[in-house]
Amino acid sequence: MRSMILLAVVVVMAAACGGGSSVPENCASGDAWSGGNEESSLMNPGQDCVACHTAQQEGPRFVIAGTVAGATNDDDNCNGLEGVKVQITGNDGQVLELTTNAAGNFFAKEGQATVALPYKVKVIGPTGKTSAMNTAQSTGSCNSCHTAAGANGGPGRITVPQ
Repeated sequence: MRSMILLAVVVVMAAACGGGSSVPENCASGDAWSGGNEESSLMNPGQDCVACHTAQQEGPRFVIAGTVAGATNDDDNCNGLEGVKVQITGNDGQVLELTTNAAGNFFAKEGQATVALPYKVKVIGPTGKTSAMNTAQSTGSCNSCHTAAGANGGPGRITVPQ
């Protein structure tokens, strides 16, 4: 019985953290991650990076991580937008600026950056327009709220200001 429960947990975690092999239905970019859990900074855009890396106990641990998507309802594994600035201002006034990669992912690894909680964040689009969160945050797990449907009060995916 214990081995059946363990197997079920492993299967659920693999599904939750794994990538698909085709372009999701809602995907503004028309391009998606298809590498499963192959180690890459481009892996699994839109999924909860912090939770997965913590649960799997593999890969780097993150102070903060998320994805800037092409649309607020982009599905998991849909590649987001490259070159978008994500500016995090810690409670101590220190500013950490991250830039999204080709999958739209941004992250700061533990040991390489610190963010004093609670923090405020804004996204700076390529035209210089900004979009800021109204509420200070106490978790660096951005995609835990910024899901396709919105979770925990999140309005959907993080997107570029128009």
